[in-house]
Order: sequence, then structure tokens, then C-alpha cells
Amino acid sequence: MDKFKLAFGIHNHQPVGNFAAVFDDAHRQAYRPFLELLEEYDDISISLHQSGILWDWQKVSDPSYFELVGRMVDRGRLELITGGFYEPILTSIPSRDALNQIALLTSFLHSHFDASPTGLWLTERIWEPHLPSLLARAGVKYLPIDDTHFIYAGFNLNQLSGPFVTEDEGHAVTLLPIQKRLRYLLPFGKVEELIDELKMQANRNPKGLAVYADDGEKFGVWPHTHEHCYTDGWLRDFFDAVMKNTDWLEIVPLGVAAAMPSVGRAYLPSASYEEMLHWSLPAPAFREYEEFERWLSDSGQKVRYGRFVRGGHWRGFLAKYDESNLMHKSMLRISAELDTYLQSNPEAGDEVAAIRHDLYASQCNCPYWHGVFGGLYLPHIRQAVYSRMIEAHAALRKLGKFPVITTDMVDYDMDGNDEVVVDSDDFTAVFKPRLGGTLLHLALNRRGFNVTDTLTRRKEGYHLKLDQAVSADTEDSGASIHDLVMTKEPGLSQYLLEDWYLKRCLIDHFLSPEVEAGDFVAGKFGEEGDFVLEPYDVKLASDGRSVILSRLGHVFRAGQKCPVQIQKTAVFTPGCEYIDVTYTLSSSFPGGVAVNFAVENNFNFQAGHAEDRFVLVDGVQPEESYLDSTGVHKGAFRIALVDQFRQLAAVVAAEEAADIWHQPIFTVSLSEGGFEKVYQGTTILHRYRLKLTDQPSVLHFRLSAGAEADVLRKKSSSDAVCP
Repeated sequence: MDKFKLAFGIHNHQPVGNFAAVFDDAHRQAYRPFLELLEEYDDISISLHQSGILWDWQKVSDPSYFELVGRMVDRGRLELITGGFYEPILTSIPSRDALNQIALLTSFLHSHFDASPTGLWLTERIWEPHLPSLLARAGVKYLPIDDTHFIYAGFNLNQLSGPFVTEDEGHAVTLLPIQKRLRYLLPFGKVEELIDELKMQANRNPKGLAVYADDGEKFGVWPHTHEHCYTDGWLRDFFDAVMKNTDWLEIVPLGVAAAMPSVGRAYLPSASYEEMLHWSLPAPAFREYEEFERWLSDSGQKVRYGRFVRGGHWRGFLAKYDESNLMHKSMLRISAELDTYLQSNPEAGDEVAAIRHDLYASQCNCPYWHGVFGGLYLPHIRQAVYSRMIEAHAALRKLGKFPVITTDMVDYDMDGNDEVVVDSDDFTAVFKPRLGGTLLHLALNRRGFNVTDTLTRRKEGYHLKLDQAVSADTEDSGASIHDLVMTKEPGLSQYLLEDWYLKRCLIDHFLSPEVEAGDFVAGKFGEEGDFVLEPYDVKLASDGRSVILSRLGHVFRAGQKCPVQIQKTAVFTPGCEYIDVTYTLSSSFPGGVAVNFAVENNFNFQAGHAEDRFVLVDGVQPEESYLDSTGVHKGAFRIALVDQFRQLAAVVAAEEAADIWHQPIFTVSLSEGGFEKVYQGTTILHRYRLKLTDQPSVLHFRLSAGAEADVLRKKSSSDAVCP
């Protein structure tokens, strides 16, 4: 007898670069106990998707998990489904990479479990209408996708009673609509409520289908869910309840659901789940969206008109966060480099295998966006992705016989303005003339590290909820993560600061005379110049080793508009891990103009309060020396940020004495564990009190970044120690 079917899928994933302890905790708290409990129920079969990142970790860390999965696959208890190996957003990467990522995971599942998956887990369920063509080329027959997508296309919930077919250019795939209500009930609702919901659907459509597919972390990793699901027995109670209702209900894998007769065609708009589209909005629109939804709910119109309310688009994160966009465009550049190499070397094999994996690992979606999970706000995840792409680029340089150094003008960040890209075995440096001649990006190609991977402080739409937050220790095991508002520590509101410019390097400030370090760290400083956000002219030296940036701007003082000329020249020496920077400043203002000139640089070695990471000033470790400490050092020349864990350092050495300030960058973000303060880098400021006249004032810096021992051997800015 045909029964009402609950198609059930679980998706497990951990990001590239996540801490081993997090992998281990998730595996012990959620992934393994879920399957161990499921194995006890012979009549329940489900689908399982895991990212290749997680499979690789489990293969080494718990081989018996592979035995457990293998047993369940052999007995027909588990259907394995494919996806991008490193869990990329498929629409955010070149189609050649998307096809190869899917092929990698499909091949892995076949070689380890003799599985031939035809279903796909779509990362974050981010759909764009051209995907069927790509998926069909990858051998994908079906995928689960949110009912939200269908609602946006004009469907009613009661129409989503089975599989749908969609196509692009005649290439068809089957879509299984995931019910948002089930995503919230499992495991956060009462078991009786869940069974009643399924029974109601079965009464309406006895031979019909309900689809559930969601993150496996909610069964043990999300706050209080391990106790809820296992200690308190919610998950066993659910499986028991299913077994008591087998006269009308059965749980089946997604592939069984996809084989059911189609209920119609569907052409879906670009979308993701509702929360993702909300998160992608800029902060003002984020809050307005919430207000409008609240108004709809309060006026009783949400059910009727909610389908016409939607947020933004996943790609909006690339506009919302410059840091995400820079990461994305760096990845695309390296993908293009690999493709160019393969076009010229079609027989390339083993020599590019590791490069492919590094590139694909850098496409892991997690640090490219930010919502209720840390994502972009987690520096160790960003850095891991950057490291893999930098390593891929460095390896390609060796294979491809790149020039010793190249300097190009290209629209690197795709904003319609050209950037200057300097590339060598030592550095990939990106300057943005349109934005104050800022050094946006400095990758250490010999070290696989991005020293400028900082994060600018921003107002987020969810910051308004901080005053509602309760301690993360509060017991509320039955609440959904989407409903909880928690905080990991008190007093976070003092860190809700907003920067009005991107926190990178070679930022030129003219501070008001009375500004001191405490004002600067709080963002309360009077900027008297028009240089930070304004365009610089650019000239490239014929030898490709120098970038000359200049601007005729102004300092505004007591109603007076004083002309000031800045020229900063960055010189690269191949084979040396430093950049020599010379500033030349002058003013034609009658009698000259006294200025409080400062050069800001921002670097990030991640662990702000670790013993093996510290500040050195003129070779001496100050009393307050953690990277997240604040310090003022008058008449100093040289400051170093040291990372003994990686054996790296960044040094800014000046030939002219300055007041040197160092200050931490803290952001406040919302994660699955609640509001938290995150160290995002250290700001270094060299401040000079100068009298600018038509006779130029000259300042010399050397920015060194690389191996700790080599960089720290340089005693002054003129030393020429190279690896």
C-alpha cells in the first residue's frame, strides 16, 4: 500500500580551516551519534550529504565512521548524494570549477562506498535559473531546494506536494521542495506536533510527499541540541513515533522522492532560504525588512502577502563587504591563471593536482558571507581560504615561468576602476588609486599568508538586538537558533564602532591637532584632509618595480582650504620581502601649514591575545605587548607584529622618528553561540607633526613582511636583508 512519504536528508559540513577541535566536537556530538541511533531503526532510510572537507577529516580521524556509513549504504539505509567537494556556492565560481568540484566528490563516494550519486546538495540552497544546464552536465538528476524558492515563484504551499521538473536550454533536473516548517520543527518542535503536521498533510494527500533536508549540526552542535536530541531523547522519540505510524507514514531517501511522478513544471527565481536573503541586505535595508515583516505579522497579512516579501541576493554579500569581494576576486584571478596554464599544457597531470585542490579549497563558501553564523567574521576561516589560494598561485608561478615581477593596471575588484597589481615570487600587492592610494591586499607568496586580511568595523542590522541578549549559558534547549538572542560576554556594546574607510595599509590621515590614540581607536578623530577616500593619480615605473601615487588635495583648517600635495612611491625589490615607501609632502599655502600627518597600516595574525604573538617597538617588547593591546610610543622608529606560531612577522620601520600607536580592531558579530567580540587585526599608526611648505618634507618607510627571523634581522628601514 502506498504511504505518505517523508523524504529525509541530512547535510554535514565543516569549513576549510576550522579548528580540529570543532571538527571533533561536531563529529562526536552530532554526525556520529545521529547515524548510530538511526542504525537501530531498520525500516528508516535517509539521504546523507557531507562535504569532501569533512569526509577527508573523518577518514583520518575516525575510520570506523566509514565502516558505519559503508554498512548502512550496503543495507540500503543511506543514500549518499554529491555536491561541490569543498562546498562552494556553485554560482559564484567558474562553471569549469563547479563541474570539477562535483566530479571530485562523486568520484570520492564511488571509490570509498561504491556509490553512484545522482542527487546533489546545493550549497546554502543558492539557486540561479541557469543551474540546470550545469547540473545536467555533471550527471545530477535531482536536488532538494527550499519551498521559499517556490513561494517566490508564486506557488502556494499546498501545491508543493511532490517533485517538480525544471530546465535550462532543455536540460532538466528534478526539484524537491524542502518545507521550511519542517526545518523549524526538526528538532525544535514537540514530536507530537511534528507527527500531527505530517498527518495533516497525509490526510490532504495520502500518497503525497513532504521533504525535509537540513544541516546535521542542528542535531547536536547548535546550542543545547546534543542534550535535547540525545540526553533528553528527542531524536529517539521522533524515530519511535515514526515507527508507531507506519500504517500511513514512511521515511525515505531523497532519491525515492525524486522518482515519484512529477506534479508539474517550475521555473524558480534566483533565491536562497529566507534568512540568507535577509542577511545579504545592507544594514539599513536589513532593519527595514525586519520592520516590514513585523508590520505584516502584526496586521495579520504575513500569510497572505509574505510571498511577495523577499530580501536580497547572495551575490549582494560581494557588494556589502569589500573584504568578501576581494577574496572572491582573488580566487577568480587564480582560477583564470590555472585555466590559462591548462590551455597551454593540456596534458598536465600530477603537477596541477595539488594546485587544483588548493584552488577548490579556496572556493569553500563559508568566509564569503555572514549571517547568524560567523562566516566572514571568523579570521581563521578567511585566512585558511586565502592561504590555499596563495599557495595555488605560488605553485602556478613556478610552473608557468611567470616574469620575475609584473606591474599591471586592471580592475581587480570589479568596481569599474583600475587597481595596480604588483606580482612577484615575494608578494601579490594590490593598490587602489581610486581609494586614497590604499594598499588593499598584500599576499606573502613564499609563505601562503595574507598579512592584510583585516575586517572593517561596520554596523550590522542585528546589532540592535544586542540589548536583548541573554547569557549564552541560559538553558533553552527547545528554542530554534533563529529565535535565540544570546551573548558570550557582557559589555559588548562598547565595541559597536563603525569605520568610515577600509582598514588596510598606506592610509594617509591628516588628524586634528588634539587627537590622541584613545580618540583614534574609538573612531572619534577629526579628519582634516581629503585624502583617505579620494582618488590618487598613478604612474608606473618602466622597470615595473615602482608604483607612484600622488594627489593634490587639501587640509581644511579654521575655515581655510590649504592645498597639500602628497606623493607616495612604493618600490619592490625582487627576491626581497619588503616594500620601500617614500612619502613626499608639500604645500603652497602662504606661510605653510602645520599638520598632524599619520600613516595607518593594518595587519592580522589572528590570535590577538596569545603568548606567541606580540608587538616589538624598536626591538623591545613593551609591557603591554599582546596584538590586541593598545600602546603609544613617542619618538620611536620601528614596530613589529610577531607571529611565532607561524614564524612570520610584519614590520613597519621608519627613518624619521614618530609617535607610534598600536591598537586592536574588534568587531561584534552574531554567531550560533550568540554575540561575540572577535579580534580582526592590529592598527599601526605613525604620526608626525610637520610644517608643510613649498620645500618638500620627506618620510621613508620600509614595510617588511615574511619569515620572522629574516624580517626581524632588519635593524633599520635601509637594511637590505633578503631571503
